[in-house]
Amino acid sequence: MHTIHVSKSAQNGYTSVQEAILAVEDGHEEPVRIHLEPGIYEEKIFVRKENIEITGDDPEHTILRYGDGAGKQRPDGQGEYGTFNTAVLLLAGKNITVRNITIENTAGPGRKAGQALALYAAADRLSFYNCRFLGYQDTIFAGNIAGFWLNDNPLFPDFFTQSAVPIAHKQIRNYFKDCYIAGDVDFIFGPNVAFFDNCEIYSRGRSYITAASTPADQEYGFVFWNCALTGLDNMEEGLTYLGRPWRDYAKTAFISCTMGSHICPEGWNNWGKAKAEAVCAYVEYGNKGPGAYQGMTEVRAPFSRQLNNPELLNYFSKEQVLGGEDGWNP
Repeated sequence: MHTIHVSKSAQNGYTSVQEAILAVEDGHEEPVRIHLEPGIYEEKIFVRKENIEITGDDPEHTILRYGDGAGKQRPDGQGEYGTFNTAVLLLAGKNITVRNITIENTAGPGRKAGQALALYAAADRLSFYNCRFLGYQDTIFAGNIAGFWLNDNPLFPDFFTQSAVPIAHKQIRNYFKDCYIAGDVDFIFGPNVAFFDNCEIYSRGRSYITAASTPADQEYGFVFWNCALTGLDNMEEGLTYLGRPWRDYAKTAFISCTMGSHICPEGWNNWGKAKAEAVCAYVEYGNKGPGAYQGMTEVRAPFSRQLNNPELLNYFSKEQVLGGEDGWNP
């Protein structure tokens, strides 16, 4: 595997992550690794590539950081940034891996900055290992980019919009392994198939952890497997919901997770949508901890389900959730 180096010291390769990304030719087939030496890289990064790996030595000392919020005024004078122009790291394309890196949006809480993405995950077969995602409202958007491009006015650089790397996929699959994700309002949201494996999901205040917008014909949405749901030490009990439906057919599953006392008894919120109560798929299986209310099905929202069939462990395994037509198994 060919390796490109990025360093804040300028002694070894590139000094900018974006410059290193652009050094990888579109359409290359052999995997390329972009290695980031420790440092804080204060830049917005746009990736539209295939077959690349972006890796640091450890997430505490290798940090991608920027501070755009939805309420910020656009440089072209056409109003505010809006949600989807705020990402610190935007990944589109296919077969991308990110390891040992922190991605942080420093715009601040939503009451101050509005929505502020750390990550815009628009690439299929996209994997993260031992990464940290730090934000408040809308920390991670797991969603495609094609629809946004057609219906909004994106602030994307020419090298991104003019790339020939495909961005439209039949299904977009994302895998998060041993990651830490912090936020408050709807901080994991979107339509993608996303599997969170042994991750810590940290609520920074009263919150909705997820806001899925799963398409009606898509079998899986967000799956949290063996994750720890934690919150601020001084957070009052019962203030955080597991999710609410951004779109009516939202699908979210928590499997064998440990839930802190910050999770509210009802667990799920309908966002005031009667139809969503009838067609969403909010399920829990084998969870534990004070926020799981194990066996107390009467306290959970009536449109959610606490299941007990052990065959669900196979149905919700990463091989089943992420396999798709090509059998992807990160």
